[in-house]
Amino acid sequence: MLTNDQFIQICNFTQRYLEETAARSEQEWLKSFPRAAEHRWQHTLNVLHNAETILAGEGAPEDVKEIVRVAVILHDISMFVCDHEIHGRVSAEIAEKYLLEEGYPKEFVAKVARAVAEHGTDLGPLSPEEQGKLFSWEGKVVLEADILDKLGASTITDTLLSLGKKDQLGFECRRELANGRAMQRAAFFKDYIWTETGRRLAAQRFGFFLKFLDQLEQEVIDNSMPS
Repeated sequence: MLTNDQFIQICNFTQRYLEETAARSEQEWLKSFPRAAEHRWQHTLNVLHNAETILAGEGAPEDVKEIVRVAVILHDISMFVCDHEIHGRVSAEIAEKYLLEEGYPKEFVAKVARAVAEHGTDLGPLSPEEQGKLFSWEGKVVLEADILDKLGASTITDTLLSLGKKDQLGFECRRELANGRAMQRAAFFKDYIWTETGRRLAAQRFGFFLKFLDQLEQEVIDNSMPS
């Protein structure tokens, strides 16, 4: 059984790894994102909260909870050492190496690594139903929890913070939220949810996104002369 001290140790390892790899990374996008490691850790905590909500709602057994919680903490650990397209696989490799060195059982490590790798799957060629059949249950929960952070208030906040740094005006932010990356990701990923709890949360969060945009449209006009 995973103790709280062990879980905190895994959290500390991941947080340090993100900080250290971000600091020495030569990835171009990081040059304008000095708090990237903190942002990634915040995302990880958001995903953990989402996963724990799903696990509780689905009545998951304790051993499954442990696999999912550890997989969530490690799911984006490779973010600053590889291209995003392969970060699921690379994160799984880092997770497997670390957990084995720390003496965790091979079966536990294998399930954690599989869930981490699955969250990085290139979705789209298969329907959500077909894709779900290929994933472990733990992998589906990790992916659902990750997707939930792209659907509601969290992704709105991240988008507005990013646009604020670009000196965007209110109407420009509204346009970007309605038609840009945040909406495109949310509209695509919202269907890749398999658990009942995940579906309920996804509908709630995406619904909030749409209501926010509707309210924003009512309050923020385009930057033009009044008619």
